[in-house]
Amino acid sequence: MKEYVFVDSNVFIQLLYEGARTPEAEELLDKYPLLATSIGVVDEVLHFIVRKEAMNKYGIRRSYDLRKLVRSKGVRFAKESINNFVSLLKELYVKVVADVEAQPSRIVTIMDNYRLSPRDAIIALTCRHYSIDTILTFDEDFKRVPWLKVVP
Repeated sequence: MKEYVFVDSNVFIQLLYEGARTPEAEELLDKYPLLATSIGVVDEVLHFIVRKEAMNKYGIRRSYDLRKLVRSKGVRFAKESINNFVSLLKELYVKVVADVEAQPSRIVTIMDNYRLSPRDAIIALTCRHYSIDTILTFDEDFKRVPWLKVVP
């Protein structure tokens, strides 16, 4: 999958919520037509959407209250934004791959060696596993990972 570029959650969130389909964003998407992301990133984006929509529509900020809302209403309140995300994945032909099955000690080693959060360490390992050497992200932390080229 070397020709694929990994897309981080912050790129999807910007495209969905900040109207970032600017000429610069379009140029990047045109430059990298083979896009991949992971189930973990999909999870992050979906969680962000549900949290954001719960806050916007119900003023909910705490995790406990969010769980209560989802238990009682499901995610209908965020359905439009969720559908927009799923449509974006389809529109951009994003290949969704499984997160690498790394041992916790391996994840911790990557976290420690490159000063990454757990999720970012898993993303770095996933990219390495799939031989993806470029990541589209606004997260500067990935610049510390020697096997990844960060764009933009």
